[in-house]
Formats: sequence, C-alpha cells, structure tokens
Amino acid sequence: MSISEKIVALRKSNNMTQAELGTRLNVTFQAVSKWERGESYPDFETLSKMAKIFGVPISYFEDGGENMTEAAAVEAPVLDGFDRSNVIGFCKDCGKLVHTGEESCTTPVVICKQCALRRENVKKAQAAEQERQKQQAERAAKAKQQAELDGCKRRRNRGLIASAFISVALIILYAIMAATEDDAVPYIVSIVMTVLFGYTFFAQLFWGGIVVDIALCGGKIVGMPGVIFTLDLDGFIFLIAVKILFAIIKMLIFVLTFLFMVYVAMLVSPFVFVPQMLKLNKGIEL
Repeated sequence: MSISEKIVALRKSNNMTQAELGTRLNVTFQAVSKWERGESYPDFETLSKMAKIFGVPISYFEDGGENMTEAAAVEAPVLDGFDRSNVIGFCKDCGKLVHTGEESCTTPVVICKQCALRRENVKKAQAAEQERQKQQAERAAKAKQQAELDGCKRRRNRGLIASAFISVALIILYAIMAATEDDAVPYIVSIVMTVLFGYTFFAQLFWGGIVVDIALCGGKIVGMPGVIFTLDLDGFIFLIAVKILFAIIKMLIFVLTFLFMVYVAMLVSPFVFVPQMLKLNKGIEL
C-alpha cells in the first residue's frame, strides 16, 4: 500500500473525516485530500503526529509496514523512543521514508536515490525523444528542399530541351528558305537572332520569371469608356455599333501591346538567361 492508501485506510477505520483529521493535525482538509490522492505527502513531523493519533508505529508508513505482525507492532514504538537520528524525511516522489544514505538530495525537498534515478531516466528519455524529433524535422526539411531542387531542375531541363527543339526547327526552316531565295541575308539574320534571342526566350517561357512577366504584361489595358445612348431604336443601334468598335479597338491594342512586350522580353532574355538558370540550379523558385 502507498502512503496515501494507508492514510485513507486509517482515517476510515477510525470513522474520521478529512476535516477532523486536518483539525487534529493543524492542516486544512484540502491538504488531507491531496495526501489521500497522492498529489503530495505530509512531512515527517506531521506523519509522526498522525501515527500517534491512529496508534500505529511510524514504521507503518514505510513500504511493507502494513504487513507487520501484531507482536512487531506491539514492540514497535508509536512515536516515543523512535530513532529519528538517521531519518531524513519522506521522498517527495514516492512518499517512502528516507534514512541517511538513501537520499539523493534533501533541498529543496527530499528525493530518494531510486526516484532520482527514475527522474534522470525520464530526462534522458525526453532528451532522446526531442533529439529524435529534431532529426526527423531536419530530414523532412532536407527532403522538402531536395524535392524543390529536383522540381526546379526538371523545369530547367524541360525548358532547355523544348527550346532547343523549337530553335533547331526554326533554324532549319530559315536555312531551307535561304537556300531557295536569291537574297539569303534576311534568313541568315533570322538564324542569328534565333540563336541569340530565340533559344533563351523559349527556354524561359517554361521557367517563368521576369521574361514571362514582361511578355504577359502586354495586353493588360484599361477598360473601354462607357457609352451614353438614348432609349430608342437608334440609341440601341448606336450602342451596339460602338460596343463592337470598342471591342475591335481593344483587341487590336491587346495584340499590339502583347507582341511589343514579347519583343521586349526576347531582347531581355539573353541577359537574364544565366542568372535565372543558376537560380533553378540552386532550387530557387523564379
């Protein structure tokens, strides 16, 4: 039996309430309740008073003390004459009576060696669990980083390969056209432009980043102004005609600005090609 169980058994066998026991020990009934629930333990002096109140030897509260024979119980002093010289107190964790040499520490509370060892093992287990969780988090972070790096490299390779196919196809087309024309200079210039600007531009269309942003900003125009019309047949005809005209104008502006910005993006692409590819090599999203 634990100390808490022994206190409950002694109190009930003597038909005593928690409040009555607390009054005789000069403590509150809440303190008695905590002792009986095992949430705290009485100090040595309080336990000595309790032993005297219930007429049991102080050794009754030690491990196995409830199994003493009647003869041993009679011979064992209730309180008077009990050798306190080697008694330090009760262990804060397990409630065991701690004698000299059995303690691990005495301040701020008494802890026996077994409980101190158990505390140390718990700390080691907690430290090991924290280290395991830390290593697991590090592995997860490395796996995520590696996945991002692999994704960037796959996108880089797709862009390079696709751009190579497109550029080679255009070069072959220009070469064929140059062979069939008397003036091959424009086609030679087109081949050079494809090599210098086309390859870098097409590759970065697959990568994303600044080149795609520049190309897509073309065509982003403001909406057309509102139209004032009268509520009659001529007014509705006028409204429809103006709306169609505005739609055509808007489409033309969209196409022109889009083509212009694509041209600008192609001019920019050779200068940002290497920095963008280095970022992808490092796994940095564009």
